[in-house]
Amino acid sequence: MVAESLRTGLQTRLWITKGAKCPLPSGPEYLYVGYFASAEWNCFLSLGWGLPARIIDLYPEYRRMTNGAAGYTTRSGYGLLAAADAFGVATMDTNHKTDMRELIMSGGPWSTEEQTDILEYCAHDVTITANLFRQMWPKIATDQLALTQALLRGRYTVAVAKMEFAGTPVDTGLFASLVQHWPELCLHLIEAVDQDYGVYEGSTFKQAKFDGWVAAQAIPWPQTDRGKLKLDEATFRQMSKSHTQVAPLHELRVTLAQMRTLKLHIGADGRNRTLISPFAAKTSRNQPSTTKFIFGNSAWLRSLIKPEEGHGLAYVDYSSQEIAIAAALSGDPKMWQAYESGDPYMAFAIQAGLAPEGATKASHKEVRNRCKQIVLGVGYGMGAEALALGAGIHRVEANGLLNSHKMTYRVFWKWAEANQMRALMGEPLVTPLGWKIQLRGDPDPNDRSLLNWPMQSTGADIMRLAACMLTEAGVEVCCPIHDAFLVRFPLAKEIDVIARTTKLMVDASEIVMGQGYACRVDADIVRYPDRYMDERGQVMFSRVMTLLDMLRAKERPKPAHS
Repeated sequence: MVAESLRTGLQTRLWITKGAKCPLPSGPEYLYVGYFASAEWNCFLSLGWGLPARIIDLYPEYRRMTNGAAGYTTRSGYGLLAAADAFGVATMDTNHKTDMRELIMSGGPWSTEEQTDILEYCAHDVTITANLFRQMWPKIATDQLALTQALLRGRYTVAVAKMEFAGTPVDTGLFASLVQHWPELCLHLIEAVDQDYGVYEGSTFKQAKFDGWVAAQAIPWPQTDRGKLKLDEATFRQMSKSHTQVAPLHELRVTLAQMRTLKLHIGADGRNRTLISPFAAKTSRNQPSTTKFIFGNSAWLRSLIKPEEGHGLAYVDYSSQEIAIAAALSGDPKMWQAYESGDPYMAFAIQAGLAPEGATKASHKEVRNRCKQIVLGVGYGMGAEALALGAGIHRVEANGLLNSHKMTYRVFWKWAEANQMRALMGEPLVTPLGWKIQLRGDPDPNDRSLLNWPMQSTGADIMRLAACMLTEAGVEVCCPIHDAFLVRFPLAKEIDVIARTTKLMVDASEIVMGQGYACRVDADIVRYPDRYMDERGQVMFSRVMTLLDMLRAKERPKPAHS
């Protein structure tokens, strides 16, 4: 470990051994500066060291400054050396950095000379970070509000480290059995699911057969420029929402693709851990690996999540968060009224005259389903064609529903389209907690995504603040999932932990959206010995378990006959 005083320039170097004490000062009067600082705080947690109270992380600050500018990518444009180059700070050779990282990641043991080289490498990184901070500081602390918001982003890095350190409890025995039997399971799974489709030959998906099935079902499937049916995961995901008969096939395809190279990270303690990757999206949302993170995998695989004996898990999520944000930020009274009704989709149908007063989900299911697709699709900036595909309706009807939405929520649409126009003209869009996007140099910006950017980014604001409040209050957060948290608790403390979690999440939403505007929160609770179950994956999980039991039964030794 190497640290440098920004005031004196003196460095502290320590080759960490078991039981090492933290040589650095702590307390709110000290400011810690890092680049992707959650990595350092994970190390602190592993060593049992206290965590800093005041942090500036230059990684989100650099991302924020360049968000919307053409030429930056998450793969090559946001590392420490790229940021340093952008600000004219001298750096080390990229190849040398790669070599040293590989040496460190080898896990040792390291010779005395290698230890010296590693500390020297760390010292170079620290010096680069310190010099970068001096260059970025005037742009970070433009005023007191901007500094406060930057410190909040730094504060979130501690919450990230705590969540990454906690991890998600997994049924390791079942996981090992799945891995062991997977080749055989695949074949049986394909056979079981394909009975309803007839689109596989052995383990091979046949497009011609799929074309025939789609035609027989009369599904208006999206096509490529060459007239072929689209087979990408995003298309299958969208079509499975609007045409439920597609869902089992979609789940099968996702399962087969992911399990070919299953990279789910499970530690010796039975916890799934991966980088949360904060601020990775343009909206500042987290972007954890879709293969290493259990919630990034197929829905049925999440049934591996299981609390340990004496414990429970709660999946606590914001209810219709983006609708609440849209209503609060735009100040649209009708949209907020719809949100407060508890069923914004049915409320839209009634407000737009598509259903009578007193209509319910039970009495007007089809109307509500169509309105739900429109309300959610509008949130993602979808046009009439995409909305029609998503809702499984004709484009003319989708266009009519879209116009009804615009007429019903005029205040929202005026606000949203004004934001979109400002962004396209190069003006910055800024969230309540200061995340920013400003289009620069992009010849073909995605104008539809700009309609949704304020809602998604403000949702990220809320999630970050809630994560800070929860982890600082002693709640064990296993991981964040878009607009939800998975929380672990001792069964004896269930009532207290759930009450504290829901209150803090509601409070965080009102702090961000403004007084009088708060998101509702729902909690699904799993207690040992039960396991977590995503309803979208229940059928597939049941199929997998039935097949797995069959394969296990074949392996059992037959009783000897006398």
